[in-house]
Formats: sequence, structure tokens, C-alpha cells
Amino acid sequence: MEFTRIADSLIRFGAEDGDYMVTRGDDLIVDFADKVKAIRFTSGYRIYIRASVGKRVGFYTSSDLSREGVEEAAKTAVEIAKVSPEDPYWVGAPRGLGLTDVEGIYDSRLAELTPDEAIDMVMSAIEGVSSRPGVRPVRGSLRVGVREYTIGNLNGEEVSRRGTSIFIYISGRAEEPGRSAVYTDFQNSRSLDRVKPYELGREVGLKACEFLDAKTISTGSYDLILDGRVAASIFSVMLSQAVSADAVQKGRSPLAGKIGCKLLFEDVTFVDDGTVPGYVGSRPCDDEGIPVRRNVLFDRGVLKTYLYDTYTANKENRRSTGNAYRSTGGSTAPLPNNLILNPGDYTLEEMIRDTSKGVYALKTIGGWLSNPVSGFLNATVTHGYLISNGSIVGRVKGAVISGDFYQLMNVKVVGLSKELHESMNSYSPHVKFEKVQLSSK
Repeated sequence: MEFTRIADSLIRFGAEDGDYMVTRGDDLIVDFADKVKAIRFTSGYRIYIRASVGKRVGFYTSSDLSREGVEEAAKTAVEIAKVSPEDPYWVGAPRGLGLTDVEGIYDSRLAELTPDEAIDMVMSAIEGVSSRPGVRPVRGSLRVGVREYTIGNLNGEEVSRRGTSIFIYISGRAEEPGRSAVYTDFQNSRSLDRVKPYELGREVGLKACEFLDAKTISTGSYDLILDGRVAASIFSVMLSQAVSADAVQKGRSPLAGKIGCKLLFEDVTFVDDGTVPGYVGSRPCDDEGIPVRRNVLFDRGVLKTYLYDTYTANKENRRSTGNAYRSTGGSTAPLPNNLILNPGDYTLEEMIRDTSKGVYALKTIGGWLSNPVSGFLNATVTHGYLISNGSIVGRVKGAVISGDFYQLMNVKVVGLSKELHESMNSYSPHVKFEKVQLSSK
């Protein structure tokens, strides 16, 4: 796609600087339970415009990509800029647009996937759940997406990127007289060959049966092993905003003013890396067209940097780290591309074997109730394993994890597993903590 005419229109209507992003999205969605419920197709364009007149900045978005629509969007963005208050921190739109070579983010097989092929995948997932006696699928969805982005500025620079994604989740319910249990799991990938619907469904059916006898535990101190996916999800909630320079500059991050401080356990190294082949958040450039890169956030527990887009970087006379994401309103803010906790040396089996009294948390809910501004963590274990003397002795539900996230990550971490697990664009090994207070719900 080439949209330099947007820049031409902005200049004609009086913009002195600015940039734009045009997206095209195509989605194939299949909703299902024990059979296919609905098939939907969505397709459309979106224009995001930022225009400036002096230090006055205006934002505008539109879904009308006709010549008249583009003209109107450009005109409106400039008109908004002219009546906006001056922004003393506005320096200018991004310059130096470019692309990093990132592999494994576009799969032509996904882009060309037919509805019949999508339905076959759904039926495989349903079959996998149903292969377990007494379990039936109760809810699920498959979404295949294709995205194209074109990003440019009034300096004549323009770059494009594209990507594919597939996401499938399924819930299975196991029922026996007087009791039932539900288990949900998902797979998420940029390529078709990494998604295994039947295996996903079979695991859901197995776990639903397994947790029929889950029980609450007494409140007390336990060693806690967070499954890699649970840990990744928690880290996304607690750190994505906290490491954003936008949150730091607005006084909404507990990490403000702490560059160079040791805040986490010495074995903990977090990186943001948008260049990893096939990862969910990998991309050649950010939403301002700045090439992505690898950023070390915490190095052996020491906070090294925040993440920046062009605007927040200009405030501190720095350069963007390639982390701009554009909001629905058109403005940008920095967030992680892929948030990654580097793995350690343990296997999960070793973690369990070295635990005398503990809980292995396989699934949690309520993490969104945590407060990344204060650093307060809150989550409830819905599916977990009780560990006694190095062995799993039962299933656990309703255990509440709460407290200071940074204290937990600083003084309670005792081990990281060798392998990484993902939750959307966050990646983590299994993480073991010692002497964590768990409350019975």
C-alpha cells in the first residue's frame, strides 16, 4: 500500500508536520461449542492521522479510504490541531523510518485459509475435548487475522509491514453426579503449523476431568510455582505500563526515578524484543515506523531503561526504542513488543521435587484487578496442584495470591525453569517463589 497522498493533503490544508498510519484488517472468525455456531468475516481499513501546526497537535481517525474520505480526514486533523492548546513538549513527527528484518510473522497459508479449513480445525478441537468420556465442549472461538500497515510522515518517508495471526480457545466441562469442573485453554501463533487443535482439545478434556476433585486449601505460607503462562500474564499486567515512559512521565509508574536501582531478584532479567522470529508481538517497525530492537529492561534485577515512542523520547532528549502503539484515537504510547523473562536452569519436575509444602498454579483469574500503578498484585488460583514432600498430592482451587509485586519478585524468587511459555505477547519460564502467603477464598 502507498498513501503518500495523505501527506500531500495534510500539507495542502496547512499542516507543518505530522504522520499517518493506514491499516487493513481481514478476520475470519468461527464461534463454536459442541458444534459450529457462527462464521463471520470482517474486513476494513483505518486511517490514523497526527497533524501539527506549530506546537499545536491534532489527532483524527477514519475508516473512509476514498479520495474524499482521505481529504476530509486530513482537513479535520489540521483543523483540530489549530484549535488545540500548545504542547511545549512537541518537537515533531518521527523521522528515520525503517524496518528491522523479522522472520516468521507472515504465513501465506493463514492468509489464504478457507472457511472449510477453519471449520475442520474447529471440529478437531471439539473432537479432542469429546475424546474424554464425560466431557463436552461448552464454548470456543477461532480467529484468523491478516494485517497490513503503512506508516508515513510529511518528510516523504513511508514504510509498510504485514503479519498474520491465529488464535483458538476452547472450554470443556466435565460432569459427574454432584460435581462439575470447567477448564479453558488456548493456542496463539503467527503461523498455521504451530496450532494443534486436536491436542489442545484433548488437553482441555483431560484437565477438566482432573479438576473435578479440586479443593480449597487453608490459609497459610506456601512455596508457589507459577506456570509459565500464568507468570507471563501477570508480568504483562504489572510491567507493561510500569516500564512505559508515558506512565513514568505522568507519575503513574512505581518505577519512576529508579533507573540503576536493583529492584528484582538477581537472576531476573526482563527484555523487550520485537525481533524474535514468530513471536506474537514481533514486527519490523512500531506504529510510528521506527525499527524495533531488543531492549534490556531489567538486567539481573537492575532497572536499565524505560520504553519510549518518539514523543516521550523527545521529552528526555532520547531516541525512541521502537515501541510506539497507536490508540483508537490516533495518539501513540510506548508498550512492550514482546515482554520476555529470560529462562533459568530448572525443570518443572525439579521445582516440584524440591518443594515440601507448596502450590503449583496452573490457571488464575482476576489478575486484571491488580494495580500496576501501586505495584499491588491480586490473582486467584482457579486450577492448581497441592505439593507435599516433593510430590503432587491433590488439586487446588480458590487460593488468592496478593501483595507487593516487587517484593515478591525481589526477595521471594528462588528458581526459573529452562523453557519459555507465552501468554499473548508476554513470555516467561515457570517461576518458583518461597514462603508466599496464600489465602483461601
